[in-house]
Amino acid sequence: AALEIGADALGCEMMANPCELADAQEAEFGARARLWGVDVGATHLLRGDFLDNRQIGDALKRADVVLVNNQAFNPDLNAHLVTRFLDLKEGARVVSLKPFVPLGHELLERNVNDPVNLLLPWRGEELFSGTGAVSWTGQSVDWHVATKDSKRVERFLETLEKGRPRRRG
Repeated sequence: AALEIGADALGCEMMANPCELADAQEAEFGARARLWGVDVGATHLLRGDFLDNRQIGDALKRADVVLVNNQAFNPDLNAHLVTRFLDLKEGARVVSLKPFVPLGHELLERNVNDPVNLLLPWRGEELFSGTGAVSWTGQSVDWHVATKDSKRVERFLETLEKGRPRRRG
């Protein structure tokens, strides 16, 4: 994103080896951009747990797109991420390897307070990465896209309220 469209890019990793590799790649990226005379967006690499990182929380409030390589994340960690997405601005996109909104999920009165209801899954063509797009497999991977849409819950609640009989005095 920093190279192709000049976006500011922020990454966070907690494992030492990937952090060291990312630092080396960031240095090489900057050197090549200068060598080729290419203007790129700022890149920021953070070490640590993204769930507890204040800089990540601040960045989520400004982000237009969040890319999450959550292939190896357990359901509990993915659920914690959904609560972090509450801070996203309206219309921000979340792109992930595992969907945050379960297939077939419906917004219902009994689950209206579930934060996952603020994410509207993208319904369109399936997105595939192509081969060699991620470091841990040479195969193509599926991308899942969701959009932050808190108005969806508001509209649902308004519809419920209109359908309820009025109580008298």
